Amino acid sequence: MDTLLWSIGTADGLGVLGRLWRPFLIGMLLYYSGYLAVWLATLARSAGILRAFRPLAPDEAADALVVIPSLLGSRDELDALQAAAATALGNGYPGKLVVCLAIDGCSERPDLVDELERWAAGHPTGSSSRQGDAGPVPRGRSSAPGHCHAATVLVARIERRAGKGVAVAEGLLRAEHAVAQRELARMPPVFFNMDADGVLGPQAIERMVAKLVRPSWLWRQRPIIVASNVMIRREHYWSGWARLFTMRYQLALQVAREYMTSISLARSNTGLLPGTAVSGALYCTWTELHAQQARHAAFMRQLRAVDLIGWWFGSRPPRFAEFAGDPNVAATAGPGDDTWLAWLALAARWRDGHLDLELPRSPAHALARLVRSFFVRPIAYDPAARVYTATPTTVRALFKQRVRWNSSRPWLLHRFHWMPYYAWDLGFWVGLDAALTLMIHGVILIGVLGWPFADRPATWLAIMAFGYATNFVIRGAATLLAMMQDHDIVGHCHKLLALPLAGVFHAVFNIATTIVGMFQDFFLFGVNTGFAPEETLAASRTGRPAIGYRLCRCARLALRALRHGDVPAGWFWLGWNATPWTRNGYAGWTNPARRCRRGGVRPHGEEPPRPITPGFPGS
Repeated sequence: MDTLLWSIGTADGLGVLGRLWRPFLIGMLLYYSGYLAVWLATLARSAGILRAFRPLAPDEAADALVVIPSLLGSRDELDALQAAAATALGNGYPGKLVVCLAIDGCSERPDLVDELERWAAGHPTGSSSRQGDAGPVPRGRSSAPGHCHAATVLVARIERRAGKGVAVAEGLLRAEHAVAQRELARMPPVFFNMDADGVLGPQAIERMVAKLVRPSWLWRQRPIIVASNVMIRREHYWSGWARLFTMRYQLALQVAREYMTSISLARSNTGLLPGTAVSGALYCTWTELHAQQARHAAFMRQLRAVDLIGWWFGSRPPRFAEFAGDPNVAATAGPGDDTWLAWLALAARWRDGHLDLELPRSPAHALARLVRSFFVRPIAYDPAARVYTATPTTVRALFKQRVRWNSSRPWLLHRFHWMPYYAWDLGFWVGLDAALTLMIHGVILIGVLGWPFADRPATWLAIMAFGYATNFVIRGAATLLAMMQDHDIVGHCHKLLALPLAGVFHAVFNIATTIVGMFQDFFLFGVNTGFAPEETLAASRTGRPAIGYRLCRCARLALRALRHGDVPAGWFWLGWNATPWTRNGYAGWTNPARRCRRGGVRPHGEEPPRPITPGFPGS
């Protein structure tokens, strides 16, 4: 440590930062490499070179299922859920639309659930040859004009809270039940996930379905998942000059500007680094993929290191088609459930008109799929498919949200187990994206924290000031490009007011939250965001790295072994799941009253958690 401080103290800024500017510049070029294509496409649309959106033909308008999960714990949440359903029903989709409202933990407010079911039953359905209509939008919310060609509204109940991922899976099962009961003629082949606080822009559903069902003009390949353009509703970030400098509107303004670049531009998937994520606010995929994710989650947990070693020496990898284990929907729940599905889409491919999730046959096949994935990208995006949402407007709530977001990806890698080492079209791009983010954040941290220790701090500080000014210009240009892409510079001009503090906002709510989340996840007891209950997380059998928890658990078991002599030796001392002497690592996260069960020793020292098995009408 003394040597490190001496090295920093004798540096003049030019020496240290001079060695970092090349990797930093490469990282920034990779990050912004897709913006040139966005700019050219925007100019081409303005000049009329690129044709306008072509509406879906009758044979293209596939049936679509929109699942909207919600906790439904208050009257406001009921109003928001009805508004989200109304904006989907009134979005003007020309095909059959099924909207399923999946209520997670409906036993908490059964009166609101009953009211919601009466509201849903009052909507005309396509199964009775009547056209659906959005109806009145509650509490002044706006919906896009128009009506669906045919619509059905369903409600799925999950009695005890199980998490968003389980609620979405329950919505899918509710639609399957409706097919069995002949409420629906067939299962919709297109699947949408939509947040309960979302409001759709004009033709958002039709645009996303068009992206999904139409093959690309160059590779003649249909995408596997389609991302939406998520934007903050105007009333959240702008209410006149008098409130501009309040904390609430400053935070919302920063988020609104950030979304314009991090989603509106970054989701274009035209850069040198392929996209690896979609937003849970609204995404569109094939029902076939979503229906397989719970079974595939269990399959991934069965992969072993010995299988991977044998794969390198010519052995056939385990086959998903031959997997006979039970699905594990709990492994798909928790923070990052939208990214979970996007990663699954990265590893999927088309074969004979169906999605194939088998592992590559050999490392050579994995390399070929990696090269192909650079050109044929499974994630598509339409910037005109907009969904308007809300954002936390307090420092504490926004910081907690960003900790959850920024810590979810390392955990997702942990949940995907050995699969990224087989599926290089998934593992390489996800790993490169994570390394790029860590490298850029690391260089910024060195620059910010190192200047007080430098031999010539004034020179170092001048370099940092120049870097901040350059970043200001880059962010400003990116924001203007996003406004041009949206063809509404005047309507978004208020977001330029966020630029002076954009660097500080990024440092606090992106860099700092990444550090806090990763430190908690790797070195302490794991990130507890309350996004899913303890029982669901335990049933996923995924655990956390959480070195602090594992060491404390080991110490407790060692102490008990010395005092009572009833704890056998084993790796479970450093494990995560419950034992007769310790609770699981998630215990107490959302249920502080939970106590460990005492009893006999199981074969390997750890007790399997209670499985989460969704199944209509409740689980």
